[in-house]
Amino acid sequence: MSKKLSWALLFTLLGSVAFTGCTDEDPQDKNSSINQSDNNENTNDDSSQSISNETYYANMFGKDILETYYLWNEEIHDDLNQWNIETNNDPIGTFSRIRYHEGEKYIDKWSMLTNDMTSLTNNMNGTTTSFGWNLSFYDMSDIVSREQYIGVVNFVYKDSPAAKAGLKRGDILLTLDGNIINSSNYQNLYYSNTLTVTLGLLEPESYTIHDQNKEVSLTAVSMYENPIICDSIYEFNGKKVGYLAYTSFDFASIPQLIEISRKFKAEQVKELILDLRYNGGGYVTTEQVLASVFAPQSAVTNKEVFEKEVYNKTLTQYYQEEGINLESRFETDFEYQNQGQTVKVNTKDANIGLEKIYGLISSGSASASEALLGGLMPYTQIELIGSQSHGKYCTGIIVPAKEFYVKPPAELDNWGTYVMISIYQNALGETPCMPDGLTPDIAVKDNPLLPYAIGDVNEPLLKQALIEAGLTYDESTISTTLSRSMVSRLRKLPQTENGTFGKRILTLPSKVAHDMLIKAGAQ
Repeated sequence: MSKKLSWALLFTLLGSVAFTGCTDEDPQDKNSSINQSDNNENTNDDSSQSISNETYYANMFGKDILETYYLWNEEIHDDLNQWNIETNNDPIGTFSRIRYHEGEKYIDKWSMLTNDMTSLTNNMNGTTTSFGWNLSFYDMSDIVSREQYIGVVNFVYKDSPAAKAGLKRGDILLTLDGNIINSSNYQNLYYSNTLTVTLGLLEPESYTIHDQNKEVSLTAVSMYENPIICDSIYEFNGKKVGYLAYTSFDFASIPQLIEISRKFKAEQVKELILDLRYNGGGYVTTEQVLASVFAPQSAVTNKEVFEKEVYNKTLTQYYQEEGINLESRFETDFEYQNQGQTVKVNTKDANIGLEKIYGLISSGSASASEALLGGLMPYTQIELIGSQSHGKYCTGIIVPAKEFYVKPPAELDNWGTYVMISIYQNALGETPCMPDGLTPDIAVKDNPLLPYAIGDVNEPLLKQALIEAGLTYDESTISTTLSRSMVSRLRKLPQTENGTFGKRILTLPSKVAHDMLIKAGAQ
C-alpha cells in the first residue's frame, strides 16, 4: 500500500530544516488505497468486514507514527507489517498491543493512541475534572474475610472540592456510596462525577483504624491542580534548608517555581529537600527550568551539557547528516506555550547556589522527576531518600493527528498520540533510572496513614532528610514505623496511573529554547 507521510511536524520541530521523503499519495485519499491489496495479515483483522473512514484513518495515523518516530520501530517491525489498516477495527488496542514488549512483558508502558486529544492535553496541562485529591489504595483482604480496599489521602490540591470539604493527608476512605471499596469500584474515587465517602483515621498509639463517624459528599469540578503543594524553609544549626513538594512538571507553575527559587536564594538556602514522591513527570521545558536554578551557577554560566537524547536509527542518521546537536545545555532563557499564550521567562537571578539536594522519591516518582535528578547528578551532590522510583527512562512527544498530515482528514480531528521517541542521558552518558528506577541511598517507606501533613517535620521522608541535614529529633516522639498489628498487614496496591503519570514530554519549542529541543524535537 502506498501512502503519503507528512513531515510537517518534524519540519516545525527543526525550525528551518525541511525533511523530504513523501510518496505520491495524500492520506485523505482513502479510496485510492483502500482497494489495493495488502498481503500482510493481522490476527485482529477480518478481511471480510468493512470499517469506517475514521477507523481507517486512525489505523493509518497510528501505524505511520510508529514507523516514523517510535524509539523501538525496528523491534516491532514484524508487528507493524501485520497491521492491516484496511480491515483492523481496533486501532487503539492494536497500537497498545504492539508497543515494544518481550513476550508478555511490555518494555514500553507509556505510548498511547487516543481519540480524545482534548482530555489528554488538558491532563498534561494540569486541568482536569477532579475531586482534587491524590490517593493510595491498600488491600485489606488478608485481614477481613472478603475483598476490601481502603483509600488513603496522600494530599489534596488547594481550593479543590476535597480541600473545601476539610480532607487532609491521612484521612482514610472506608466506604464509597454506601458500599465497601474493592477492585470493582475503587477507580470511581477518581473518575466519578459525584460520590459520598465515609472517613476513618489511624490511631498511632494503638495502631488501629477508627471510624470518624463522618460522611463527606463531593462533586468533581474542572480545575487547575497546582502541583506546588508545599514550600518551606527550615532553620537549624545556623543553616537554612529549603523544601519543595512538587507533583507535576506543568507549564503554569513555572513562574511560581522561579519565584520560590528567588526566595530560597534571598534566604541563603544552601541545601534543598526536593519532594518528588508523587510526581509522575511532565514537560521537559519545566524540568530544564528547574535544572537552571538547582545546578551550580558555574555549570549554568558555562552552558554545560545537561542532557542528551538517543533516537531511533532513522532520526539519528538524519540529525547527524544535518549536523544537529542532540544535547541540551543549561540555559536561563525559556519560551513555551501555555493556554494558547507564548510565555517567556528568565532564571538569571534565580539560581539558588545549592550545595546539596535531598531527593525524596517513591514508586510515584517517574519520568521528568527521574530525569531531573539524574541530569543533576554529574554536577550536584544528591542524596536519595525513600523507595525505588518508577523507572520511566524515555521521552515522548504529543502528536495531534491534525498536525501530522499535510491535509488531515476531518475524521482525525480529535485523534492523537503520546509516543516514545528517545532515551534521555545525563552529561556522562548515563540514565540512572534505567531500567528499574532510581535506588534510594536511604530507604524510608512513605506512609500516608500517619497523621503528618506534607511539610510536617515529623513526616517520615522529610524527617529523614532533615536528620541527614543535621537536625536532631527527640526520640520520644511518635514512631514513624508501623511494624505490628493489622496495619502492618495492609498491602499497598500499585500506583494508579492517570493522564499525567509517567510522562516526559518534549514540546514544539521556538528558536530561543534549547538547541536539542529546537532541532531534535524529542510528559
